[in-house]
Amino acid sequence: MLPGFLAALPESARTPLLAATRQHQWSRGAVVLHADDPAETLYVLQSGHARLYRLGSSAREITVNVHGPSELLGLTALLDGGKYGLYAEAMDDMSALMIGGEALRELMGRHPDLSVALSTQVVRQTRSLQERLAQLVFLEVSQRLALALIELANESGEASDTQIALRGRISHQDLAHAVGSTRETITKLLGEFRAKGLLDLGYRRIVVMDRGGLERATRQPLGN
Repeated sequence: MLPGFLAALPESARTPLLAATRQHQWSRGAVVLHADDPAETLYVLQSGHARLYRLGSSAREITVNVHGPSELLGLTALLDGGKYGLYAEAMDDMSALMIGGEALRELMGRHPDLSVALSTQVVRQTRSLQERLAQLVFLEVSQRLALALIELANESGEASDTQIALRGRISHQDLAHAVGSTRETITKLLGEFRAKGLLDLGYRRIVVMDRGGLERATRQPLGN
């Protein structure tokens, strides 16, 4: 199954694009992009999640965003020159299609449909980043955590409203990165969600027991 915008491309644009790509896989924890590397390659995520982050003072990592299947990494490769500016780390086992920036720009010149599709995807990701920033400002951590768990449940492809096992190994630190919090706070909140019957927890295993309850938790912070 082709990720994201690739599936919507007409065959005349999709075929030469796929011919110019190569697939690569990363294990959990692998660094995919280095901030100071030349932005020469665009990555189209097929599976797994990548965390974009900067290094702050005292080498403290500041998570900027988390990307999942069908999203793009290394957007600066769409430009001619420059560096990535961010680090990207695989949060779980991850695979992506890779295409060189020069080849991509040449294909965009020959196939306007590709340029439109890429622009649309960039707008989607920009909107997602804006929503993340708004959540960090206006929502409590418990609300952001509930939203993240619902999103992961959606990715799991389960139709049931109850007992949705989230795919992959999900650590408390992963969730902390995703919602802009600390591992200790996430551990406490997950325990509270479990006590309310919303989740069942195991070692890097989370099962959503009450999706409706989680949705209500996105609107009402715990303790209110």
